[in-house]
Amino acid sequence: MESKLSKEVLRAHNASESGSHDAASRLDVLSHKTPMRERAGTMMSESSTGTGHGRLKLQRLRHKIKLFGGSFSKSGSESQVTKHYENTYRIEPREGKHFATKKAEDIIHTVLESYLKGKSYDSKKCAILSKSLAELIKERIKASGCERYKIISHVMILENGGQSMRHVSRCLWNKDTDNYATATFETQDFIAVGSVFASYYD
Repeated sequence: MESKLSKEVLRAHNASESGSHDAASRLDVLSHKTPMRERAGTMMSESSTGTGHGRLKLQRLRHKIKLFGGSFSKSGSESQVTKHYENTYRIEPREGKHFATKKAEDIIHTVLESYLKGKSYDSKKCAILSKSLAELIKERIKASGCERYKIISHVMILENGGQSMRHVSRCLWNKDTDNYATATFETQDFIAVGSVFASYYD
């Protein structure tokens, strides 16, 4: 009986020692591991170094694009390419490329007539419409073959109450290359005056 008890006690003692040894070994392994905060810190540092490398690569790419005349948006994608031209030192327009006053007057009158014919005067609508017409006139004159000219377009719409009106402008420019054009469209309700100023630049 005593031998049986001693064997059972010995077996239980060995089992408890092996269990405590396993637990101790587990604790030893856990103590050698990096704590949770430190592990999180290393993960963050690794990810930050990865993004830093990517950011450096993007900056290098942006620099290369800028060298070739391109530009980048904030998102990092290429938005548009701006071209930079060297100065040609051409102080006067080429033959046949001067600002044509008669052609510009026809463009102004055509735009005013086509968009204002049959319209009634409204001060709020005409204020917005005058800006849109000025932009349209400028684009059409640029497309007509007017090279190396800075174009300034202005449209004014006034109520026609039988009053007198004087429209005056003054410019400082080169009379050999620069010029202007003006045209008027009149109805019973309003008078529209469109003016274009063209200044040559080399």
